[in-house]
Amino acid sequence: MVRSDSMNDLRFHPRAHQDQPLALPAMLGHFLPWYTLKGDAYPLSAEDAALIPVYPEIEDMRHWNDARSGYHRTHLQMPECGCYDSRDPEVIEWQIRTAVLHGISGFIVNWYGANSVENVLTLHWLRGLEKWNHEHPESPFCYCLSFDTQAQWPSEGKVPQTLEEDFVYIRDHLIRDAYLCRDGRPLFPVFPYGDQCRELREVFDRVFGEQGADLIWSGAPAGKGEDACYAWVRPDSETMNAPDEAYFWSDPDNAGLQFLQEVLQAANEDTSNCAYAMHGVWPEFNNSLVAWAWQEDPNKPTIRPSIICRETRGGNTLEQCWKVLENYQRDYRAGKASAAVPVPLIQLVTWNDYAETSVLEPTREHGNRDLLRCAEALQRLRSL
Repeated sequence: MVRSDSMNDLRFHPRAHQDQPLALPAMLGHFLPWYTLKGDAYPLSAEDAALIPVYPEIEDMRHWNDARSGYHRTHLQMPECGCYDSRDPEVIEWQIRTAVLHGISGFIVNWYGANSVENVLTLHWLRGLEKWNHEHPESPFCYCLSFDTQAQWPSEGKVPQTLEEDFVYIRDHLIRDAYLCRDGRPLFPVFPYGDQCRELREVFDRVFGEQGADLIWSGAPAGKGEDACYAWVRPDSETMNAPDEAYFWSDPDNAGLQFLQEVLQAANEDTSNCAYAMHGVWPEFNNSLVAWAWQEDPNKPTIRPSIICRETRGGNTLEQCWKVLENYQRDYRAGKASAAVPVPLIQLVTWNDYAETSVLEPTREHGNRDLLRCAEALQRLRSL
């Protein structure tokens, strides 16, 4: 049998425009609000600054020459427009325009808590987004927040809040007209460090009302109140050693295709907890220049390389990631029981993580060719 396109029963839309659902599947870029040139440039408006409980210190050249790396180079690629400041209105407009031109519906903004530098940069980005949507009503752009549980860590001089305080702050100040929702429920992909799924569900229900927000868990469904799951860049399990061993990711030629298939399989085995899945696609991964990827123990002077190359023996990594979803979508349309869970969202991992080279934002080295591959793959999916 051929399954009727029940994916269209899932309505994803900007918060203020429930009558304008996104075309599905929708492609979203995972966006890092990380970068600065001069820390004291681009002061926030008094209105936005007043929203932040404890204002953080913002350093120069953040994430370009990172202090945690001893000011060594941390990236292998350079943005097409050169090193930029994430608060620069012209950069924000360039990023949104580039995304829209390549079929991207919005950004998933990585967020680390109300008192983080990333929150300051997010507030700047939201101003730029609102300006874009006001000036380009024919090409609206949306967003949601990826909640990183490092928000509760006192790292980089940050004064953390509780989970509930952070989500009250999000509810009151960061969910604006363009926030991505499913039938009125704001979406929150979670990047976890540990198993906090049940705790997050309880916080969501207190802050947004029972089942008032979608919790999208990383990896296989946790079975603890999440609404969906997503795949983040990772190789296949069989190629991974224990984290404390040398060569943790033991085969750079492995693109993680089996892992992508396993996440979709797990979603279909736990349909009571998983209403939908968000597929991940990535062009490569390489953190070999990042200081914290190296073993600090002098008795174990080994590297922990986490590397997926762009061109594996099986072909181009990005295209292979898309192919997994194309094959799944064909099975879904054919009504196969192994592909019963819809995949209405696709996450580009990532838009601009230069430290780990999983970059789809146009670069001087690769231009926009990978974005063009994504735009073409999206059109193929929509035509199946």
